Amino acid sequence: MGSWGTWSPFGTCSRTCGGGIKTAIRECNRPEPKNGGKYCVGRRMKFKSCNTEPCSKLKKDFRDEQCADFDGKHFNINGLPTNVRWVPKYSGILMKDRCKLFCRVAGNTAYYQLRDRVIDGTPCGPDTNDICVQGLCRQAGCDHVLNSKARRDKCGVCGGDNSSCKTVAGTFNTVHYGYNVVVRIPAGATNIDVRQHSYSGKPEDDNYLALSNSQGDFILNGDFVVSMFKREIKVGNAVIEYSGSDNTIERINSTDRIEQEITLQVLSVGNLYNPDVRYTFNIPIEDKPQQFYWNAYGPWQPCSKLCQGERKRKPVCTRESDQLTVSDQRCDRIPQPDPITEPCGTECELRWHVARRSECTAQCGLGYRMLEIYCSKYNRLEGKTEKVDDRFCSSQAKPSTREKCTGDCNVGGWRYSAWTECSKSCGGGTRRRRAMCVSTYNDVLDDSKCSQQEKLTVQRCSEFLCPQWKTGEWSECLVTCGKGHKHRQTWCQFGEDRLNDRFCDPETKPESVQTCQQQECAAWQVGPWGQVWKPVHPSDVFVNWLAWPTDTQDCEIAACPPHPNSPEAKRSVSGVHRTQWRFGSWTPCSATCGKGTRMRYVSCRDEQGSVADESACFHLPKPSATEMCTVTPCGQWKALEWSSCSVTCGQGKATRQVICIDYSDQLVDRSECDPDDLPATEQDCSMSPCHPNSHDYGRPIHPFLYPDHRLKLHPGGSPNRNRAHIPGGNQWRIGPWGACSSTCAGGFQRRVVVCQDENGYTANNCDEKTKPMEQRSCESGPCPQWAYGNWGECTKPCGAGTRTRLVVCQRPNGERFTDLSCEILDKPPDREQCNVQDCPRDAAWSAGPWSSCSVSCGRGQRHRTVYCLTKEGRHVEEDYCKHLVKPNVQKKCRGGRCPKWKSGDWGQCSVSCGRGVQRRAVQCHGGAPTAACDPASQPAAQRDCQLPLCPTHHWATGEWQQCMKTCGEAARYRKVFCVDESKQVQSSTHCDASKRPPEMESCGLPPCEYIWITGEWSECSVTCGKGYRQRLVSCSEIYTGKDHYEYGYQNTVSCPGTQPPNIQPCYLGECPVSASWRVSNWGSCSVTCGVGIMHRSVQCLTNDDQLSNLCHVDLKPEERRTCHNVHDCELPRSCSDVKNLKGVTEDSEYFLKVKGKTLKVYCSGMQTDSPKEYVTLVNGDAENFSEVYGYRLHNPTECPYNGSRREDCQCRKDYTAAGFSTFSKVRLDLNTMQIITTDLQFARTHDGRPVPYATAGDCYSAAKCPQGRFSIDLYGTGLSLTGTAKWLSQGNYAVSEIQKSPDGTKVVGRCGGYCGKCTPSSGTGLDVQVL
Repeated sequence: MGSWGTWSPFGTCSRTCGGGIKTAIRECNRPEPKNGGKYCVGRRMKFKSCNTEPCSKLKKDFRDEQCADFDGKHFNINGLPTNVRWVPKYSGILMKDRCKLFCRVAGNTAYYQLRDRVIDGTPCGPDTNDICVQGLCRQAGCDHVLNSKARRDKCGVCGGDNSSCKTVAGTFNTVHYGYNVVVRIPAGATNIDVRQHSYSGKPEDDNYLALSNSQGDFILNGDFVVSMFKREIKVGNAVIEYSGSDNTIERINSTDRIEQEITLQVLSVGNLYNPDVRYTFNIPIEDKPQQFYWNAYGPWQPCSKLCQGERKRKPVCTRESDQLTVSDQRCDRIPQPDPITEPCGTECELRWHVARRSECTAQCGLGYRMLEIYCSKYNRLEGKTEKVDDRFCSSQAKPSTREKCTGDCNVGGWRYSAWTECSKSCGGGTRRRRAMCVSTYNDVLDDSKCSQQEKLTVQRCSEFLCPQWKTGEWSECLVTCGKGHKHRQTWCQFGEDRLNDRFCDPETKPESVQTCQQQECAAWQVGPWGQVWKPVHPSDVFVNWLAWPTDTQDCEIAACPPHPNSPEAKRSVSGVHRTQWRFGSWTPCSATCGKGTRMRYVSCRDEQGSVADESACFHLPKPSATEMCTVTPCGQWKALEWSSCSVTCGQGKATRQVICIDYSDQLVDRSECDPDDLPATEQDCSMSPCHPNSHDYGRPIHPFLYPDHRLKLHPGGSPNRNRAHIPGGNQWRIGPWGACSSTCAGGFQRRVVVCQDENGYTANNCDEKTKPMEQRSCESGPCPQWAYGNWGECTKPCGAGTRTRLVVCQRPNGERFTDLSCEILDKPPDREQCNVQDCPRDAAWSAGPWSSCSVSCGRGQRHRTVYCLTKEGRHVEEDYCKHLVKPNVQKKCRGGRCPKWKSGDWGQCSVSCGRGVQRRAVQCHGGAPTAACDPASQPAAQRDCQLPLCPTHHWATGEWQQCMKTCGEAARYRKVFCVDESKQVQSSTHCDASKRPPEMESCGLPPCEYIWITGEWSECSVTCGKGYRQRLVSCSEIYTGKDHYEYGYQNTVSCPGTQPPNIQPCYLGECPVSASWRVSNWGSCSVTCGVGIMHRSVQCLTNDDQLSNLCHVDLKPEERRTCHNVHDCELPRSCSDVKNLKGVTEDSEYFLKVKGKTLKVYCSGMQTDSPKEYVTLVNGDAENFSEVYGYRLHNPTECPYNGSRREDCQCRKDYTAAGFSTFSKVRLDLNTMQIITTDLQFARTHDGRPVPYATAGDCYSAAKCPQGRFSIDLYGTGLSLTGTAKWLSQGNYAVSEIQKSPDGTKVVGRCGGYCGKCTPSSGTGLDVQVL
């Protein structure tokens, strides 16, 4: 079992004030548990409180600070702006999740978990003193100390004895219509408890509690609008809880200390019953003047140096009573304490760093090179180097930016031999050449001298499909009965052309002859001698006449010895069996060139012609069933390269080797080639005349051949890939090649080569000259190098911010590796300082004038603009003033008193028994017309009343129908019927006809008003001479009963006066003689391939087709234009190639070579330096769209209608991230073969926000009920999704349903959550492949 080690020292405090946490750790390492031993028992971490002094009142809430750290970060969540602001989310969070960082979007209800846990020392919630430690809520007191039981007394004093305050209590029960002041609660009050008891003991009451602040603005239940449900009101840092009006006892309470005066009021309406308000609160006892002192533990000031500096705490003037930081003027007569200091920036040091050296200016001999030097901050703990401004290294001498260097005069370059033949004639092979490092003086150097240059010795070749065997249909069986053969044609095909069979692999050639079995053949049957034969088969007329039995026979007198197995009663001649061999015709030769075989059918037949066992014919020689056949030779001669001349001067000989190869370029026996076609193997060559003093005269020059391309032939001349024959039967055997010795920049491979005899045993007398090579070079691609992106934005506008960039280790093709795969010491920095200039110190907030009040009556708001200005009056960014308190940009204001609805007492019930109605007068109080009051808040003028049930039948009425008109004379109707006590409809004779309610009444609508509506005049119908112009004229009804005018089209007879004219003449002066450009059709393109020119005729003609010069030259149509013909041309590989190679600058569709195949691509931005590739979606935006659904359920725990959409759903359309986008083209990245989903150049947003391609989501339901949809249809584009294309679900309760077609060209998806979405798993890219 293991044992605990010693405790580490306590670490740094997690907070600077308000109660932080220090942590100490011990490890189970004295000793560690081994061999299955148990781990140490006990706690591994311990905690203690620190910096428990209260924070400044101006300081943000600690959880608020942690949320604010994410301001401006939207995490690619749909609907969030780039300047998003985050605030804490408290309500609705589970108890077990209180120590996770949940933040809400400011001004929105959407919230998200931004961290797994808050920083140690963060309060668990606004209503408790407990704090979070390591993600768990732990007990703490009001003194911010862990495990403390200190609590605030009724005066709000932590650990107090209730002696510093007094209790104020009272009641209020006076009634007046409207708002009535109950009591003013002063600043500093604590433990507020207000209760209003209902007069009837029911929640419905006509008295409601209200609160207003010191400025007279309501903060609860103002403007005659009452909150029915529980809510919290924030007053400074204090939280006041309100029960809601829907309670028998309406309550307001708070245990916090309020820092501003509030006024308690009661709103009395309706029947004006007396309220019953009871309140208590505590106020502090002021028995001594306030005392102030310098608190030495103020905030830390900035470090004096970037590294190895010192920082000081700024003393702050503090009020003793509540530890509140006040203005320094309060302590101006008190001497300041000595400052508290500590070292800072100790983990780093500043030094000059050489970032890069240029190439030497001299390629040979003495030169110089330039050094890129910058000041760097080296962090010893993290081992990171960060670029900072050079002024921070001013105390150190800066090294020279220029140094001497010596160029290597013996710099080499690669010299290559000629390429060998391709290893394959089709199907993708390789060709090789030999490389030699030589100097500028042609001296052979070591390969390391050429290492800076790429060495290219292997190249792909013959990357096209090989010829394939093709077959025709089988013929009918060549016999009508018995066993026969059927044939089919086989040939070698390449593309659309038929080739000689030698170009296809003979080993895979399909068979062209196949046996077939028909029904048994008819045969002759013979009877005993001397009797007439008779046919036994109905089709005997078709019997083979060659097999007709003889009707005479030879016989001898001498008796033959009887056969041992024959009965004595048989005739002696019956012991002789007459059998014979029969055979068919030969099949065609199995080979179309060289030697092959042909076959025929051979069978043994008895004397009746039936097939007999072959043993019955053994006494006769059997004809052969197969035989060799020879067609034209299969091989062809191949001549290798001529060698160098045998002499360096004068006349000599050049030789070459001629070999016989088959269809796959493999060596075959020379007999396979036609000897008459053998190419010459030797030729004369002439060099420059020889000089007598030349030492090299007559020296032979050896051919410069690739070492691996030696031809090894066994004595017969045909190759064998796994062994090399030698006389005597021994032979070389080889194993497979091993792995490459290097992962990059070239290496070598080895294989086993052994000598064996005919039986496979080890031998040692193989011919060394024919021994295959045991080692060869291999190429495994270039080594990875450091690659880096552009610098990002600076984190500060001034005062030394930082910026970062991506630095990765990768190959030129983009393949990434870990940092250890590259030289770590050469890694470029990924972080540096920026904007190191000092921030202006004299900037301050400047406020503009207040705007007028936003309302004319009631409570509104006034606004003003606040700027950050320098002393000179120059506008600067707000960051320069953020250390100052920003003035308010809005404040509340009050217009005149708004008119309000006033209702009278309810009248008598409309019936004397049963159910009736009561009515009352409802007027807009204040003398204003009815339209001045808000119709939405108008009290009901009618309500139901229930009296004792009537003993007999009574009249019942249905609901009034809506008026069919909005103005003028109109009536509305309702149904009236007679019902009994059980509400069953009875005959009208049972009810009192004199009391029958009316079935029709007047709607009481205002008179209709009509007005002529005229539109704008159109342009004149002609450009010269006399014409006309038009406008729309209609008669519309005005609906004046609304807050604004609305119009409805009516019959023209309803409008007063004469209808305004809708047509008007216009005259634009006499028309000049008109002429226009006329063009003919375009001619054919000047080229059949690539970019050419086509022409057309352009003439200026008058109206009567006469030539004229009146046409404007600037408007002349073009007479020639470029044309493109992609047939039989080498296709470009990108839109940049189209522009650069062909000089095209028009955005259009072009054919590109993508992954070895032809693809139609739309090139956009051809006038720019970097055109982009797009793919046109053939099926258009009907099948290519993305949607974030905008509706949200009122109850998000349901999934109504089995997940289908309904227009009458119980939902609201208020999801701010909703949108619907369709796509006609999508961006294609040819390097990564990905569709860039966020490129919306050819997208159209029909509703809401733009939605990326292949993305969907909603905020509809948390019950797996996705409504967001997307559709992808790549049919006809030549592309399809790869098998690795997948989608990720993101957000809360996120779910996705993705369906892909088997060929990968179509995908549909439904995604959503509460709130949730789905995006492609590869981020902004969708992996595709060329079909």
